[in-house]
Amino acid sequence: MSASIIKYSVLLLAGSYLSMVHSNELITFGKACLEKEETLAKAEARLEKKSIRSEQSQRKTRTSIGQLQQLKEQKAQLETSMSDCESTPNSAYCHQIRHRYNELTYQIHIAEADSVEDGRYGDDPVTEFEFSQQQFNQRYDNFIAQCRDSNTHYAMIQDPEAYAAVCSTASAKQSITCSLF
Repeated sequence: MSASIIKYSVLLLAGSYLSMVHSNELITFGKACLEKEETLAKAEARLEKKSIRSEQSQRKTRTSIGQLQQLKEQKAQLETSMSDCESTPNSAYCHQIRHRYNELTYQIHIAEADSVEDGRYGDDPVTEFEFSQQQFNQRYDNFIAQCRDSNTHYAMIQDPEAYAAVCSTASAKQSITCSLF
């Protein structure tokens, strides 16, 4: 009988040791997932800033294109008015028309140079945002696959010791890592 008690005690100790090791692995897993989730939250905040810059850039581009078109339309109207000046080229009216025509030509030249310069350096906020969003989505999908939709995550949620160690704070309880779905 004493041999069976010893065997039972050894099995019980081995089982509790394995359970403790498994809980430690689950705690490590859960804490790593919380860190990844925090990193993703920071990346999402940076992505939001890039989104705002992208929208501002698109608005600026649309405004610049609209202003350039408006300047060209005004210049075209002045060209028709300049044809009226062929009969009296030295009148005050014709001097004003030519002066305004030269101003518009200069403004169009500056606007076109600015639009070429904006696209020259390859730091387009729209492209940067789209690339960053693709990277973020990929990282998020990998995070979800590992830290929410995995058997290890389910085991951590089911293990009271691991869950308590990982999800002890209020912010952690609201996280994806500490939620079942």
